[in-house]
Amino acid sequence: MKKFSLVILFSLIFSVKASAETWVNFPASWDVGQAFAISITSDQDYQDPTVTWQNRTVKLDVEDGGMGKISYGLLGSYVSKVKPGEYPIVFEFTQNKHRYKARGVIKLNPKEYPKEELHVQQKMISPKKKDLPRIKKESQLVGQALKTMSSKRKWRTPPGKPLDVMTLTSHYGFARVYNGVPRNGHAAADLRAATGTDVKAPFAGTVILTGNHYFAGGSVYIDSGNGVITVFFHLSKILVKPGQKVEDGTVIAKSGSTGRVTGPHLHYGINLAGQFVDPMPMYETSITKMLKLGQQAQVN
Repeated sequence: MKKFSLVILFSLIFSVKASAETWVNFPASWDVGQAFAISITSDQDYQDPTVTWQNRTVKLDVEDGGMGKISYGLLGSYVSKVKPGEYPIVFEFTQNKHRYKARGVIKLNPKEYPKEELHVQQKMISPKKKDLPRIKKESQLVGQALKTMSSKRKWRTPPGKPLDVMTLTSHYGFARVYNGVPRNGHAAADLRAATGTDVKAPFAGTVILTGNHYFAGGSVYIDSGNGVITVFFHLSKILVKPGQKVEDGTVIAKSGSTGRVTGPHLHYGINLAGQFVDPMPMYETSITKMLKLGQQAQVN
């Protein structure tokens, strides 16, 4: 492992030098909208590891691996909310009764996503006044669900497939125009699925929200730890309940055409600590491969 200059990469805060050898790994640069991997690894045990990115602090698990102990994380940036540029990343952990903090910078590169024009029912563009309280309440419920932060890692890479056949019909990041009205870039991948097709959990986890929402239709949200949350929209039937534990491959719902749609399909999204990322490239890589593209720096 190469030891990078801490003067350039990090501002370290600690009171005494520990006897342990501890390293962090993160990318120097990455594309907006794409998931990336980070890690902390040490030859001695440590506690309460976290990483802070885009104003969200992520709780990490400590596992056997790496140099002895390791923490893995998945992070990213939602193309409609985060602009290209340099952003800070902060690692923290406790070791030998001392709290360590290491700061780095990740450069997010621009990535082009095309526009997509769609035609839907007008009420899905300009909701009636009577529907506004419902939409506001659902938005609040979703916001709370996406803040869920459990530390036990239940996700793996690559993810399991939510559908047996993964045929992409609408890419992540498309700058959508509904009936001539521009909206934010698509926060997920749309997959071809006839109504009634089995939808499976790509990771083990806990169901944190279900419902029949105005725009998203039948919806399921699953927490898999470390800020990793998967979402499934436009479902015709929901087969799980909030609080229910699921395994990778559990059938959680049936696909459909509920909510704001042009036809039956599955809206499949991955949210990483509040940032929706492109789920499809994750099927072509792994946490190990992503970490090899990062840089390692010694903390102590």
